[in-house]
Amino acid sequence: MDFTPLKNVLDEITAWRIPGADIAVIKDNEVVFRYQAGYSDLENKKPISPDELYYLFSASKPITGAAAVLLAQEGKIRFEDEVGKYISSFNDIKVRVKNEDGSTALVPAKRPVTILDLLTMTAGLDYNLSSDSILEVKERTNGRCPTVEIAEAIGREGLAFEPGEKFQYSLCLDIMGAVIEVASGMKFGEYLKTRFFEPLSMKHTTFNVTEELKAKIAPLYIYDNEVGKAVIKTAGNGYILGSEFEGGGAGLVSTVGDYMKFVNMLTNLGLSDDGTRIMSEESVNFMRKNQLNDSQMQNFWSGWKYLTGFGYGCGVRTALKPELVKGYFSFGEFGWCGAAGAMVIADPRNKLSVYYAQHMQNSFEWVVHPKLREAVYKSVGLLS
Repeated sequence: MDFTPLKNVLDEITAWRIPGADIAVIKDNEVVFRYQAGYSDLENKKPISPDELYYLFSASKPITGAAAVLLAQEGKIRFEDEVGKYISSFNDIKVRVKNEDGSTALVPAKRPVTILDLLTMTAGLDYNLSSDSILEVKERTNGRCPTVEIAEAIGREGLAFEPGEKFQYSLCLDIMGAVIEVASGMKFGEYLKTRFFEPLSMKHTTFNVTEELKAKIAPLYIYDNEVGKAVIKTAGNGYILGSEFEGGGAGLVSTVGDYMKFVNMLTNLGLSDDGTRIMSEESVNFMRKNQLNDSQMQNFWSGWKYLTGFGYGCGVRTALKPELVKGYFSFGEFGWCGAAGAMVIADPRNKLSVYYAQHMQNSFEWVVHPKLREAVYKSVGLLS
């Protein structure tokens, strides 16, 4: 293996617009490449440390998807369950429709929202974090925003379209976290801790972003086109709605070293590095199986053009159609991304695990990720 191609890409992008880049590659259960380029603190020229803390943003979603599939494996939920069984506002759920005069009406949905709808982003939800119902919970709870109360609020707002009608990236995995909390009988974060974080020794992965912890998280940047450089985004992670909100869609904090333990467990189809069974092989295979029909897949590709050829499973993209994928293709490879630029690759066929982190919210992922993917597979000898 020769990691010169991958190192060159990381050096290139951090000399371009990305403040800092942090990556780990595991092949056959061995860390074969670990590298940081650029800076965690651009202004003070502070290099990225190997144990840098990052907001995961949507890289939280594969963990939530895996937790849901594991909970089904434990027999505590079923994929066909109605969400209203756990989140009462989803009983008799309504759909928002536009009247001819431009006003909005709520009409009964044609069918209930199911657990599988949530996991596959086909439930009919949107990504509105400032709806009247959410703002009411924020005010009433003095900013605490407990997970289940936020989920109840989202259900009260109704759906943007009929359940199953199409794929739309949304708050589905945040609702899923609340379902897991109700069905498991423990806080969502506690469920993740007992099933994943403790067994995998993920000591730095948490929802609990205290003021002390926040001070240790790498500065979050946003690229400012007017000044032509990345500048610090002082507001931080806007998807963390409150001190008690454990957002399955975008709320976790972690390090590259921690997250890689989770990714490699998926690559090993449920086994940790030391051979401990965390999930069944059948559960991981279900998680990475495409669940979208052709119409829903067109919705997915229209929003994520660089992922054309991939399907979508339970909180993860999954490599599906080799004739449409640009660059190297490994059937069944799966993972996701994050708003600050994270990239997850779990490739069981090639025993390859990758986690890449950066911390700039307009992340240029459609440019960066294809370059990284090609360089990774070239470096490990799978692409000439």
